[in-house]
This record gives sequence, structure tokens and C-alpha cells, in this order.
Amino acid sequence: MSDSATTPDLGGPFTSAAARWAAVQAGSTAADGHFWTAVRSTGIYCRPSCPSRLPRRRNVSFFESREAAERAGFRPCKRCRPDQGPGARRQRARRPHGIGERVAALDWERITEEIDGRGYGLTGPLLTEAECRALAVGYDDAALYRSTVGMKRHGFGSGEYRYFRYPLPGLVEDLRQVVYPRLTPLANRWMEVTGQPQRYPAQLADFLAACHAAGQERPTPLVLRYGAGDYNCLHQDLYGALAFPLQLAVLLDRPGADFAGGEFVLTEQRPRMQSRAEVVPLARGEAVIFAVNERPVQGRRGPYRVKLRHGVSRLHAGRRHTLGVIFHDAT
Repeated sequence: MSDSATTPDLGGPFTSAAARWAAVQAGSTAADGHFWTAVRSTGIYCRPSCPSRLPRRRNVSFFESREAAERAGFRPCKRCRPDQGPGARRQRARRPHGIGERVAALDWERITEEIDGRGYGLTGPLLTEAECRALAVGYDDAALYRSTVGMKRHGFGSGEYRYFRYPLPGLVEDLRQVVYPRLTPLANRWMEVTGQPQRYPAQLADFLAACHAAGQERPTPLVLRYGAGDYNCLHQDLYGALAFPLQLAVLLDRPGADFAGGEFVLTEQRPRMQSRAEVVPLARGEAVIFAVNERPVQGRRGPYRVKLRHGVSRLHAGRRHTLGVIFHDAT
């Protein structure tokens, strides 16, 4: 079985051609062993996570096994070594950071109740100090990013942020992959309660495939940097017609030691009421998961939608970095 015309959709992760292509674009290690990618222009087959340059979609075919790719005349890539077996590769590909285990150990019942009740929930410690330092230091490595945005130039505030390019760094990719399915039940319930037709698939690859089919192909995870006097105006991270209703942000520096001020702020606008603001204190390595655009609130006459915006208050001293993980891609 090879390309999009002959790959069946069996209803699971990485079974449709669109989901597979989205996984290849993202360099997803989660897709390794589920299928193999062959490039007709080079005669080589690879793992979905291969770090080599992304091929043109029209030159790509998908195979259910490496044996099938070899029978079709493709030879194994010398960079990602797809011929060494998915089991061995998966064992080697297990990240030393163990982010999957950490996410699974979080109190998701509590976090979900917090998000549902007030629009945001706190994870407690999620990333290690070393991971936070690496992400903050990596901000200066321009090769990791597709674009840099100066906030003042666009009227967004003061400071700077950078969007990662595909493939995402391993930690960011894995965090995005393992958190998304934890949030889809709540996201779908919000859609149902508010009478919206959108439903989100269980796996991120399938959702990203829908984004890419709609022309939203640019990755949205980013790192933000603030210095003394910088701030981020209240905003929403909407990048196209398709948007997942929840996102997360991880503080990468130590409040009170690396910086002063610079608090994460959420505001909520209810119909015919003034906006309500809430300051959300975070520790280094802790994540806040919050509504991107709106959430349902139960009123006396039934549920209604409230709008949320988020930002960062003015930094008084030092330097502050934040990792932002948004699940939909951008146009």
C-alpha cells in the first residue's frame, strides 16, 4: 500500500494519508513503526521522524512495513536507519526527558475541573530545570525557528517571540502529542454544550491533517522572550478557521530570581458584564492550560459563552522566557 489514493482510513492514528503526511511534516517520533515513508525522487525510504529535508508531497508514498518498501525497490535511509526495526528504534527513541510519563502522572481530573470551572488549570511541576534552561538558551539558535516577531512593531506589546519550524524540537513535539488527547474530551464537550458542530479527533496527527487540508500548515509552538519594561497585550492565539479551544504555556525562568513582575494574566468577558481579570502565578517548569478563545458557563437559562484573552504584565527587571504550545497550525 503506497500513496494517498490507496492508503485506507482504518479509523486509528496514522492510518489516513493526510494524518501520515502531517506526522512527516512534524517529524513525529510517535509515528515511527506505524508506517514508513518512501521518496520516489531519491529511491529512499525513511521513518516519519527522519530529520532529513522534507520532500515534496507529490514524491512521497507510504508503506505499512519496511519490507514492503524494499520490495517496491526503495533502499533504507542512512540517516534514520529505518531497516533496523521499529521495536529497536522505539526503544532508542524514548526521550530521556520522559515527558509522556510525567504528563500521564498529572492529576487530569483536577486540571480538567479547573479549566472547566474558571478557564484555566495548573499542572504543577512539568518540565525540569535543565529542560527549561535548554529551551530558554535555544531561543538564540535561529535555525530552530521559522520566524521572529517584534511585538512593539505590530502593536502587540513589547518584547519578542519566535515560532518553531517543523520538525519541532523533540521535547516540544512530544509535549504537544501527549497533552492533546488529554484535552480532547473537554474540548468536544464544550463544542457540544455550546451547540457548535466542530468535533476534535483523538489524535493530534488527524487534527493537524485537517488543519493542513484547510491551508493551515505553519507550526505555531513558540518561545517568548521579555526584558525589563516588556509586556504582552491581551490577545487570542487564533491563526485560521480551525482552532483547538485549549493551549498551554510553560514558564522557563524563576520568578523573583531571574525576573520580577511579568505575571501571566487572563481576562474573561461575560455578556453585559465588565471584564474580570485574574493573575496566574507560575513556578519555573509549571504549565498553565487555558482557553484560547471562549468557554461555556452555565447560567440560569442555560449555558452561554464567555470570551477570554491572555497576556503578560510589565516586566520590572530581569529576563523571562515562556514556551507556548498551540495545537492548531497557522495559515
